[in-house]
Amino acid sequence: MIPITSPQTLGNTLRQHRKAQALTQSQAGEKFGIPQKTISRIEAGVASVRLETLFRYMAALGLELHLAPREARANQVEEPW
Repeated sequence: MIPITSPQTLGNTLRQHRKAQALTQSQAGEKFGIPQKTISRIEAGVASVRLETLFRYMAALGLELHLAPREARANQVEEPW
C-alpha cells in the first residue's frame, strides 16, 4: 500500500490506477460526469479540487479511502497539511 501524504502523491496514485485500467482521463470522467480537465487537475495534485469530486473520481476507478495512523519513517519530511 502506498502512503498518501500529499495531493501530488494522491494524484500520482490515481493516475496509476486509471492507466492500469486502460482508461483515458476522458473515459474515467465520463463514468461519473467529471470533465477531463478536472481529472487532469486531480492527477496533477492540485489541492483546490472539491472533496466531492475527488470521491466521485475514486468511485469511477473502483477505489475507496482507508485512513490509518501515520507511522514514523526515518528521514521523512512532514507535509504541512
